[in-house]
Amino acid sequence: MRNSSRPSRGMMSQTFPMAVFLSAWLIGTVPGHAAATEAQEENAGIFTAQIPEQGSEIAGGHAVLVVDKPIDEVLPIVLDYANYVRFMPNFTKSRVLAQRGSRAMVYMEVSVAKGMYTLYGQLNLAERPQDGASRVVEGRLLDGNIDAFNASFKLTPVDDGARTEIDFKIYVDPALPLPSSIFSRENERAAGRTVRALRARIAEAPGGSA
Repeated sequence: MRNSSRPSRGMMSQTFPMAVFLSAWLIGTVPGHAAATEAQEENAGIFTAQIPEQGSEIAGGHAVLVVDKPIDEVLPIVLDYANYVRFMPNFTKSRVLAQRGSRAMVYMEVSVAKGMYTLYGQLNLAERPQDGASRVVEGRLLDGNIDAFNASFKLTPVDDGARTEIDFKIYVDPALPLPSSIFSRENERAAGRTVRALRARIAEAPGGSA
């Protein structure tokens, strides 16, 4: 359970001014008509929601999208951990430290607050055995400057295998002294941005659009 009165971590007092700035950045301003129209077009076909996280006041983010590619063309991109930095939103580093098959230990850095603050972590990423046609790739935090992180991609063939449903979930608790509702909203936004970026990455792959 997230506790607003919990003792500060070592870096907490140093990052409080950044937390105020981050709060303003996350809340943002009301977009103009042109920006809102562009955002609607970019988010077309993407469903997002907040989902409860057991033992936490922060909700996770959930996003679902169907792309016009078979799962055999989508899965390799999701498993290409070293190249997350090339398309994932705000990623500045993704370095594989060790790997065997789909299981890897990966160091990642993500820039937030317009480059003013960096979240980093060492993650365990792996494909989880699954019954049926779906494939699931999960990531869990091993160490870093955030309290908690977990994420998963669930890929499911649809339309007789011609298309793939991407079901993505993410939960991040960045250990900053801000209301839980702010991070819940940001987790939802992060989920939407991730599947949108993945769709664009798939479209860039040889063979056509997503």
